[in-house]
Formats: sequence, structure tokens, C-alpha cells
Amino acid sequence: MHGRGVRSMPNRRRAVPGGRNNTARRAAAWTRWHEYAACVGQPSGLFYGRESETAAERVAREQTALAVCERCPVRRQCRAHAMTLPETYGVWGGTTEAHRRKSRHWSKGQPFDTSGRAS
Repeated sequence: MHGRGVRSMPNRRRAVPGGRNNTARRAAAWTRWHEYAACVGQPSGLFYGRESETAAERVAREQTALAVCERCPVRRQCRAHAMTLPETYGVWGGTTEAHRRKSRHWSKGQPFDTSGRAS
């Protein structure tokens, strides 16, 4: 229904389902570490909570996700990515949303230590 004087909306790129598990598009060289992450193939709901999630559910989910991160060979790269970008949601590199928020607030202007343990 494109009539005279009516402008059409620009074409929008479609979101690609799969998030972290999407292998349809090759990663750029600086993000290839994603391919080696322990979370590949894990459900995204493990790393990202629902809005209606209770505090107890969040703690249990985060502990399970952090256990996956603990055995991840690219945890340091993931953590550095999460702090640099910054990723504000989910569990990344053995850090929770609250941990990253607290670390960014505490260390304004200081580089984030990627060698430490996850909280």
C-alpha cells in the first residue's frame, strides 16, 4: 500500500535466532574465542534470566552458569569482552550482572583484572 506521498519504512535486518549458539555467521577474528567457549550448545536461558525470575531462581541459575564458566578455556577473553563492551545482562566469563556492575562502579578509570576468580 504505497500511495502517493506515503513513505515506506526502510528494510530492517532480521534478528538471527540462536544468540550465543548461532553458527550461521562466522565470527570476526577478534571474537573467534566464542567458538571455543564451554557455553556453546548450552541453552541461553542458563546465562540470561527471565524478567519474572525470583531471587532464589536467579542464584541457582547463576551458580549453574558459573560452573560452566569455571571449566571454560576462553573465560578470560569472555570476561574481558563483557567488561570492555560492556555486557550488562547475563553471565559472561565467570561474572554475573551484579559482579560486573559493582566492578565497573568501583574501578572507574582502572582496567578490569581478568585474572581473578568469579564471584
